[in-house]
Amino acid sequence: MLRTLTTAIATSLALAAGAMAQNGFETTELEDGIYMIANDRAGNVGLIDAGDHLIMIDTQMPPFLNDLEAAVLEASGGRAPTLVINTHFHGDHVLGNAHFAALGAGILAHRNVAERLANPVLNQLTGNTPAALDEAFLPDILVSEAMMLSRFGVTGEVLHFANAHTDGDIIVNIADANIIHMGDLLFSGRYPFIDLDAGGSVEGFVAALDEIIGFSDDETRFIAGHGPLSSRDDLIASRDMLIEGRARVAALVEQGHDLAAIQEQNPLSDFHDAWNWGFITTERMTWTFYRDITGLTQ
Repeated sequence: MLRTLTTAIATSLALAAGAMAQNGFETTELEDGIYMIANDRAGNVGLIDAGDHLIMIDTQMPPFLNDLEAAVLEASGGRAPTLVINTHFHGDHVLGNAHFAALGAGILAHRNVAERLANPVLNQLTGNTPAALDEAFLPDILVSEAMMLSRFGVTGEVLHFANAHTDGDIIVNIADANIIHMGDLLFSGRYPFIDLDAGGSVEGFVAALDEIIGFSDDETRFIAGHGPLSSRDDLIASRDMLIEGRARVAALVEQGHDLAAIQEQNPLSDFHDAWNWGFITTERMTWTFYRDITGLTQ
């Protein structure tokens, strides 16, 4: 039975995305049987109709699950998912796991996801520790570095990127359709949340984007963890912003400035209008760069 659980991070992301009149979802068919399902309140969901298997990528969170289930059933012709893939462990992507597992889905994730869900740690950005989740939410198919999806009827694979957004990020690369679900390795047009308390790092995030940019092309379509359907140019823009932003903060650190002085100088001011949003503001992105560089929180 689904516990009514949330986390500070998941709630903050949902609220920061902005209020909607209802919890309704927009479903976009990208290819025959491949869908993006989004409400801009929690992580974007992917759905792949692979014949014998219906694969769902991420499961959002209460209170959106009834509407999400209805959107999935409508797209699939009344079928429930047989497999859920979690792109990482944050609540706005996994708090629907138990709901869809009860409908018959197995849950696949990187092996670190199970550990993070069962044994959460303090997040110093939000100042909160997520609630531990019980077995009903945990993955039962564990990935180390990569897994081909051919056993589930899909020409594609899941790939792990270490120490990027977290230490358990995977993407879903649907090779024959040239579609990639990025999870939170892409906050399209927004500053990304880089969870430094859960193994994330700015350099790892940049390295992941670099690698994915390298094996994608101008025709690849990307389902972001948050934000609209995206292109390779959106990945390049995010990577370039992170490289430049970190370099600016690093230069000030080298000059001996502490966090308060750097925040006052606002080295990301010209990024603000394009990248600032409700959860990761320009101030929080500056904090992330500073902590990533120094290990200090103030």
